[in-house]
Amino acid sequence: MSAQETVKEVVNNHNLLRIATLDADGMPCVRSVDYAMGESENVLFFITQKTSRKIQQIKSNGTIAFAIDHDCKSMEELQALKYIKGTGTASVIEDPAEMQNAFGLLLQKFPYLKDLPGDPSDFVGVKVAFKDALVTDNTIQFGHTESVAY
Repeated sequence: MSAQETVKEVVNNHNLLRIATLDADGMPCVRSVDYAMGESENVLFFITQKTSRKIQQIKSNGTIAFAIDHDCKSMEELQALKYIKGTGTASVIEDPAEMQNAFGLLLQKFPYLKDLPGDPSDFVGVKVAFKDALVTDNTIQFGHTESVAY
């Protein structure tokens, strides 16, 4: 399996994206968001409240870092772990058709999101595009890491 195929496998088999944005002082702010894959493995979508700090930070500076992984409860799970981390960009979705597509993908993966509290107009969609990813695949060798550029 190629490193790019492993990225797609990880994106398809996980639910949380840890995304780091930068505040006004240049300090990183990390949080986890539910995501859905877009047209390729390096394009993800999530929704959040439009008044959130992450939206302010993304509008100010769309450069992000990310990680997609999961907890391991045993050495066997750790030896089977595949995860990705890297850098990219995030932007607020302005196009209504793209927003409808993103929300549809999110609802397919997470049907409970239809019950988010508040008015739908309180939320915005965000598009994340990976620029570079480091892919770790412990099934090849513990800590085996390759890079993928997009």
